[in-house]
Amino acid sequence: MVTRRSNVVMITEEDVEQLLYQWAIVPEWIKAHVSARCPAHRYEGELMIGDEKLVFSGRDIKAGEDFKLEIPFDGITDVYLGFSQDLKTSTDPAFGIGGPVPFAVCYQDNGRSQTIYFNTSFNNYLAHGETTNRKWYETLDEIVTKYRRFKLVSQRKRSLVAA
Repeated sequence: MVTRRSNVVMITEEDVEQLLYQWAIVPEWIKAHVSARCPAHRYEGELMIGDEKLVFSGRDIKAGEDFKLEIPFDGITDVYLGFSQDLKTSTDPAFGIGGPVPFAVCYQDNGRSQTIYFNTSFNNYLAHGETTNRKWYETLDEIVTKYRRFKLVSQRKRSLVAA
């Protein structure tokens, strides 16, 4: 059952790091003429909260392919607003990751930590608008918190059986 759905743009922390590296070699005269009309992103599509998972379905615009990502709630380790502290300290102000504050989802994928950033309602992009991102963050944070509590209670109710 889908409980929430929105158009989004998404980018991984690795993609942001790669963009920052490449941005560093762009001549200053070009940077002076670039303005960010849309948040930095690699993926465009739809984000949904479904049964026990967060689902992104859309397109990888760099690879030119369809892309789907499903993140089980039990794999989510953190949800927050904004970029990680590492990205904040290494970002050139001219790069243009200002604007709306994205919501971040940190999760485990095959033992590897991943962080992705979402900006919702990119079709109606308004500079420094974060209302829908904040609502998504609050909704997902509430779901993940309840899910963790439920798992802890379930684990406590298990009884040990002597062999």
